[in-house]
Amino acid sequence: MPENHLHIGANAEMPMLRLERPLLIALEGIDLSGRTTQVELLRDWLLAQRYHVTTTAWRTSPLISDVLARARLGPPLRPLTYSLLYCADHMDRTQQVINPALARGEIVLADRYIYTAFARDTARGLDAAWVHNLYRFSVQPDVVYYLHITPEEAVKRRLALQRQRLEKVEKAGGKKARNAEQPKHPKQQKQSEKKQAQVNAIMSGPILTGEALESFRNFEIRMYSEYQNMQKEFGFSVIEGNQSIDKVQAMLRRAITHLLLNINA
Repeated sequence: MPENHLHIGANAEMPMLRLERPLLIALEGIDLSGRTTQVELLRDWLLAQRYHVTTTAWRTSPLISDVLARARLGPPLRPLTYSLLYCADHMDRTQQVINPALARGEIVLADRYIYTAFARDTARGLDAAWVHNLYRFSVQPDVVYYLHITPEEAVKRRLALQRQRLEKVEKAGGKKARNAEQPKHPKQQKQSEKKQAQVNAIMSGPILTGEALESFRNFEIRMYSEYQNMQKEFGFSVIEGNQSIDKVQAMLRRAITHLLLNINA
C-alpha cells in the first residue's frame, strides 16, 4: 500500500451505503504476513459494495514518516526512541485520519495498529505495561484480524522477495547496458531516467544475509511470541496467513460481511 491515507468514494452514480455506526477494522501480524495486500483488496471490495472507506497504515504520518525513514537508514536508535517516534506517528494519524473518518460514519481499515507497537517494543526489551499505557489515547478497534504465519514462513518470504528484487535489478541492468549503446531522443532520455529511478528504488531495500538474516529471524520469533500472547489477551480473530491470497481474502470477506450484517440488523 502507498505510504499515505486513502479516502475513496464509490461510483458517484450510485448512492453510498450508511452504517448504523462506524467500524474500525485492524489487520495485524508479524512481518510479511500479507496485511498490506489484504487491506488493499478489502478496500476495493468494500468500495464496490458502496461503503465509504478510509485506509491508514503504520508509519505514514506526514509529520513523522520522513523522520522514521531517515532513522531506519542510519545507525540504529535506542528502543525507547523508536517507541516514541512510532507512537507520535500513530497519534497524528489518530487525530488527522482515524477519528475524522469514524466521525463521518465510515469503515476504517488499518494496516497494522497499536498491537504492532506492543509486539515490537516489547520484543526490543521495553516494559509491556509502559508501552500499553503509552497508547492509551487510541481508539479501540471493533475487530482485529490476526494473519498468522510462523517466523520460518516470514524468513522464507523475505528470501523470496530478495530473489525477486535481485532478478529485477539484473534484468534492468542488462537492459540499461543495451540502451546505453543507442543515442536517445530527449523524451526517451527522460523515460530512461524514470526507469532508472525505479531500479534504484528496488535496490534501496535491504538485502539480508548471514548475521542480518539471523537477526531478522530472531526478531520475528520474539514478535511471534508477543502476538501469540496478545491473541489470547485481546481476542484476535485468527486467520491462517499461510494460504493463497484469494483464500485469505475470502475468509476476511466472510467475516466482515457477518460483521456488517450484525451492525445493520
